[in-house]
Amino acid sequence: MISTRTFKWIYAGLWTLRICFALLGTGYIHPDEHLQNGEVISGDLIAYYTIRTWEWSPSLPVRSIVPPFATTGIPVWFAKLFSKKLLTREVYPVLLFRLERSAFLIISGLIDYSLTGLVSTPSARRLGLLLLASSHVMNTFQARPFSNSIEAVLVALSLLFLRKISSAKTRDKGYFLHLLVITFVTGIFTRPTFLIFGAPIAYQVAFMTFTYARTATGWLRLVVPPSFTAAGTCAAFLVVDTLYFRGTLDDPVVTPLNFLLYNFSSQNLAEHGLHPRWLHVFVNFPMLFGPWITWLTVRTIVDSATLFNEKNYTSFEVDVLRPTIIQIIILSLTVLSAQPHQEPRFLVPLLLPVIVLIANTGRLAHVGKAFWVSCSIFNFVLAVLFGILHQGGVVPSLFHLHSMVGNTSLGTRTNIIYWKTYIPPLHLLGVSERDVSTGLISFVDLAGASQNDFVASLSAGDYDRTFIVTPMAMRYTLSPAIKDCMELNKSIFPHLDLDHISESMDAGVLDGLRLGVYTLSRNCVFV
Repeated sequence: MISTRTFKWIYAGLWTLRICFALLGTGYIHPDEHLQNGEVISGDLIAYYTIRTWEWSPSLPVRSIVPPFATTGIPVWFAKLFSKKLLTREVYPVLLFRLERSAFLIISGLIDYSLTGLVSTPSARRLGLLLLASSHVMNTFQARPFSNSIEAVLVALSLLFLRKISSAKTRDKGYFLHLLVITFVTGIFTRPTFLIFGAPIAYQVAFMTFTYARTATGWLRLVVPPSFTAAGTCAAFLVVDTLYFRGTLDDPVVTPLNFLLYNFSSQNLAEHGLHPRWLHVFVNFPMLFGPWITWLTVRTIVDSATLFNEKNYTSFEVDVLRPTIIQIIILSLTVLSAQPHQEPRFLVPLLLPVIVLIANTGRLAHVGKAFWVSCSIFNFVLAVLFGILHQGGVVPSLFHLHSMVGNTSLGTRTNIIYWKTYIPPLHLLGVSERDVSTGLISFVDLAGASQNDFVASLSAGDYDRTFIVTPMAMRYTLSPAIKDCMELNKSIFPHLDLDHISESMDAGVLDGLRLGVYTLSRNCVFV
């Protein structure tokens, strides 16, 4: 059994590692980590040139502006305020990046806090915290501004409030019911998929409060006040979103409804990629939580089904958690697997429920050193892969280009081309909307375009200078005439491009793991 002193040192070390991954790791998991948060907030508050995707279209917005503003918007607003008082010219992209990551780093601590209130015994609680803090999900997904990361925090808090309601005295039950409904409404407006994770919790609360009240009148007396709180919270979201997207209250905006309408269309989902229905269960779940956690989860669920009528716990609070969490796992995997578009991050909210389920069985005290060592290696490797290596040069390249093009007072017309990378989050380039609209700075994202399209883009327009950002391995695939026109300005390590593994291997270990920032020679002529 691990001692309290040893636990504190290990847990502090894991938190230090989480801080390093959050603030220093420039790995790029998915474009949505920027497009669903930082891009919109920076464009609104700082007037940087940014990309607003279809999700924020005023005609049919599917994202509420409240969660992004409440998480990264507030610190960015304060940074803008202080920059004016300090007479600095701008909020620098590096600061923006650190503020976004810091906000979600702090928010991730709510998951740790929730676990301390959900695991019954001190020894199991310590082991559960270590398992949670060592997870690569906490070091990567939860430290990034994904809407899924906010959803995971809200699921964790909802479970904690369920536990509080089950054990609280009469007066306190109403207090936690109010907190729970606020959390539920926020979760639904953050991601309507929260309904899937929250449905078993809502069922347990309804059943529990009715059992406690004993009469229909008493139950209504208990749940009606929180219902008004839920309605008020919902109204607040509707008003803010309607004013943000419409500028008037005449045409209400209901983003969760728009989200559902969009995702119920198979044609819309096809544009984002279709996956086999088994992907969540057999690939995404084990990849997120590891094969050992997956095995313990399955074993716990099977044992629970076998001993369904047997009470093995001494407290009702723990007893209610086990069936609720099992229902959350089964329901979420079933419903989300029914959708043909399946990404690993959709299952991120299951991390805390899964660990709480396993920790409360007491099995973590008997798994042995091999379990902890193998889990640590698995999670560290994936944390490095997603947190540092994967597309890791894109964000630093934007910081570098900002230092090159940030001063537009000289009137130099600059063209920036990205090729064979994830879409660059342009708020981290830090150029103003005015400079782009006046033509001083032009930006082209060629994504995975062909070589012919890439070559054609080099001769498009008349610019004083052109920067090309592409994996150094892709330069090897170009003709000598094109390569000779590209002068290396800066190489950025590491940058792992999993979409072009063969080209990266052909380029060798060093160049295959680097992103190049090139300047285009003005003497070259492309026909």
